[in-house]
Amino acid sequence: MPLPALGAAVPWLIGAGKGALGLAVKGGGAKLAGAAAGAGAKAAASSKLAAAVAAAKGLGTAGGIKGAAVNGARFAGNALTKYMGPGGMTAGNIAANFAPDAVFGVMQGVMTPGDLGDKIIAGGSTAIGGALGGVGAVSALGKFGQQGGGRMLAEFGGGMVGDMVGQSAGDVMLRAKGGGTTPWEKLQQEGDQQYRQQLERQILAQYGIGGYNQTDLIGMG
Repeated sequence: MPLPALGAAVPWLIGAGKGALGLAVKGGGAKLAGAAAGAGAKAAASSKLAAAVAAAKGLGTAGGIKGAAVNGARFAGNALTKYMGPGGMTAGNIAANFAPDAVFGVMQGVMTPGDLGDKIIAGGSTAIGGALGGVGAVSALGKFGQQGGGRMLAEFGGGMVGDMVGQSAGDVMLRAKGGGTTPWEKLQQEGDQQYRQQLERQILAQYGIGGYNQTDLIGMG
């Protein structure tokens, strides 16, 4: 190559080399920045995970359990205050909000067969379940649950669900008290047994055995 041409090419080669070097430096810097950002994100995630694990461990301690109980009681108190409406926990608000649940509980207790304890368990579980269901549904709907139509819907739906849950819990207690059966189940079993005995007598009388005859069974329904 002639010397003049070589001399002209040298500056161009030097410039191209600088440009390539600059691109390499920029690319490496971007990769380093990306790696640093990834490392930062991983560190943040690890920190959050460690905090969550520490919080979970804390719940297992006496202090953690006490704190959770206090927070739960505070949340329930706030929900109950909002549910009561203007004035908060007044006698009038309590009567207006929980009187229907109490009435349904009394009716359930009166209709339940068995002794006084059975009636109290059945009525109390129904009343408490309905009341808690209404409070929970109204609180879950927030502002919408405080409005006329929304509150009525929440009261009705939450009360029905609460009644069913309360009755289920009451049945568990009644079975524990009654040796494995509720008063209704005992009544059904007694009715089935009486029906079986009556059917047996009818069959025996039909064939004239067992000391029975058809005339003896008239009026033994």
